[in-house]
This record gives sequence, structure tokens and C-alpha cells, in this order.
Amino acid sequence: MLISPLMGPIISSGLALTIGDLALARRAFRTIAFSVGLTILVTAFVTLLSPLKEPTSEILARVRPNIYDLFVAMLSGIVGAVALCTKRNYLITATGVAVATAVIPPLSVVGYGLGTGQIMLGLGGFLLFFTNFVAIVLTSDLVFFIMGFRTSHGQTIQYSQKKRLLMIGGLLALISIPLVYTLVVDIQKVNTKKRIERVLKKHLNQEDRSRMTGYTFKQVKERMDVRVSVNTTQYLAKPAEQAMEDELREGLGKPIDLHLEQLLVASAALPDRQEHGLLDGAKSATREDTATEISTKASGLAVKAEQQLAAALHPFPVTGVRLGFAPRRQPLLLTAVLQRDWPVSDDELLLLSRQLERSLEQPLTLQLEMQPLLSPVSFADDGTLSAESIAALELIKRLPGGVQGYRYRIEASGRNSRREIAALTRYLTETLQVPEQAVTVQQAGRGKRNSAELVLQVVRSAS
Repeated sequence: MLISPLMGPIISSGLALTIGDLALARRAFRTIAFSVGLTILVTAFVTLLSPLKEPTSEILARVRPNIYDLFVAMLSGIVGAVALCTKRNYLITATGVAVATAVIPPLSVVGYGLGTGQIMLGLGGFLLFFTNFVAIVLTSDLVFFIMGFRTSHGQTIQYSQKKRLLMIGGLLALISIPLVYTLVVDIQKVNTKKRIERVLKKHLNQEDRSRMTGYTFKQVKERMDVRVSVNTTQYLAKPAEQAMEDELREGLGKPIDLHLEQLLVASAALPDRQEHGLLDGAKSATREDTATEISTKASGLAVKAEQQLAAALHPFPVTGVRLGFAPRRQPLLLTAVLQRDWPVSDDELLLLSRQLERSLEQPLTLQLEMQPLLSPVSFADDGTLSAESIAALELIKRLPGGVQGYRYRIEASGRNSRREIAALTRYLTETLQVPEQAVTVQQAGRGKRNSAELVLQVVRSAS
């Protein structure tokens, strides 16, 4: 950065542009091209040999140039050209210009990007180099022209002064487009971050109750995914989380997916009498939780348990999670409804119970009530599957291990037509790629169904 070997050829390019010296321009651009290529190759080679390939803050600072970088490069180019023409403190001034408009570090980022296969990082570094290069050439050309340099000082003149200025000005306008876009995107990101942080702190930073410890956000298609971690003395209820999500949606003007990670901690604000009682060795009176606090804790535990069960049993829906408080020193009773067509084994139930105990930090007994996975299949007037049934059958694509590991039983009553059964079978085999041998049809017993319902059961092949 301090040596800045490319500053001389770049200033020479500006002089060649001013006086119309084509030979000088060729020598300067030849030197620049060789230096740029050599710098990129050397840094790419060093990156390949180096065991350290993670991007540092210095690298990341040079991959998103904006219009401010262009302004800095133009002002620095003016200062450098004026110092060169007037010979006033040129060495000191040139060093400052070299630091402000460094061209070797961005080229090193280009080599790093090629060496690590991160092409977008490399393109960002090259855009910063090219921005500095064009700005210095243009501003030095203007300074040289003001200082009295004219085309008469050159040996050959191929392009007029006006054409040369239009060429370099057009190039400057062209590179300004991505720089302005980057600045606008960065400003929008900063504003979004401020809005999110303001709403989260408003709801989560409550004295002696909760404190936000961190958050992240990213755009996922049309929705904003916000993940927050918070230390709290009691779990936040679902309505409080919904209120935050609603306020974020109104402030950002887009759908929000809020994920709240709550860590239960002890409050530092202990009653004085309890603290003295502990120091004196006396028994401290334990404050009984109020009904509201118990309800809040139970709601938080139920929500967390439902999230754990949904993740462990995905894609099979889990609903109706309830907590039952047992007598003292007895484990909690956790009940839930699982939509699946085969029962939960004892080993599976034990594994789920242990996972929940570790997550909730509470001993518990888990009871799962089984319900059918799919509702009865419905049909449109033309005999094809209804939109609701097609949407419900999409779950088959997400079955663990693929559709081949299951059997598909179509239970039909006497009132079902063959056309409906054939339509369902054809949709399973052709659209969902279910093996034909895995689909069976059986008639329900007389009196078992009161209507012409067509029910599909999905059962594991080993069941």
C-alpha cells in the first residue's frame, strides 16, 4: 500500500490522456496490465499454499465498494496530481494518496478470491481497484489540463480532447451504477437492522426480567427470517412473541419469521431478607409462584416441547401438546397428538422422552395419542382429486427415506366408485412416484363407514 508501484503508471495514463500521447498510453497500460496480472497470480498462488483461507475483516472491507469510494479516489487523485505538478511536499502527499486509493490490496483480494474459489469476493475486489484506477486517471487528466498541459506536448494525436474526455467520463458513469446500487443496499440494510433492533430491545430488554443477548436476520425469498437469543427469568408467552412479530412486520412491511431462543436464568435482584437468611444459615422462605407465573412457565414449556417433538417426528404433524402437573416429586405428564398411521414403539417413545427431558430440564412422562395422517380424500366434480387433497398428499414427498420405504393402503367403502380409486392410485404412482406394488386397495367392513369416504393410510414397510 505504501510502496504503491502502480501509482506512477496510472498517473502516466492520465498525462497521456491529456496530451494525447498514444505511445505513452501504451507503455503505461502495458505496465499496468503486467503488474495487475502478476499481483493476482502471486496472491492466488500464496492463497493456495496458505492453510489460512477464512476471509478476514481486511478482505471483507474491500469487496463491497460504493459511490463514496469513488469520491475518495477522485479527491485523492486531484491531490496527487497537484502535488506532482507543483512539486510541493510531493513525497509526503503521494504517500497519503497511496494509502487513500490503495490498488494493490484490492488486487490481492482478487487473487484470494481465485485461490479459494470465492469468485464474488474476487469480483468485488476488482471493482474497487477499477474504481480507483478510473477515478485517478480522470482527475489527474483534469488537473494536468488546468495546469497547462495540451495536446501540442505529445508527438502523435489520434483522438481529440473531447473524445478522450467523453470516453473516460462514460466509463466513470458506467462504473458508478453498481457503486450507487451497493450504497443503496447497504443503507437499506442498516435501516432494517436499526428497526429490528429497536423493536427487539423494546420488548426484550426488561429490567430484572429479560435481556436480549444477540440477533441475526436475513432475507429468505419474500420473508425476513429473524433469530433472537434472550436471557430471561421466565419464559415469554406465545402472545408476547406474536406481538413482536406483528410489530416487526408492520415496521418492515414484509412477512416475518421470528425464532426466539430463550435461556432461563436466575435474576440478580434477590430480596434482602432472603440473602440475609442464606448468609445466617437460616431457612429462607420460598416464594410461591402466582397463577399467572405458573401459566406462563407452563405455556413456555409446552411451546418448547411442541417444537422439539415437531423436529424429531418431522414431517408427521404434532398438535395438542399439553402439560399436566403431577404431585410433588413426580415427573410432569406431557401429552400430544401425533398424526401417523402406525403406533410409536416403546424404544421411540423412550428416546423422545429423554430428548425432551434434556431440552426442558424437567423429568417427564410422555404420552402420544395417535390420529390418522391424512383426512379422507375428496374429489372435484370431474372425478379428479380436489386441490385440498393434492396439497395434503404433498406430505408423501417428504417421508423419511423416500416413498419406497412405505406401503399405501386405500381403504374404500362400498359407495366409492372405481373411477375415484383409479384416480387416487394413478396420482400416487405417476405424480408422486410411488411403486405400484406398494399400493393396495381394501374394502372397509359393512357399517364401518357411514359415507363414501376414501381413506389413504401410509404405513412403514416393516410395520
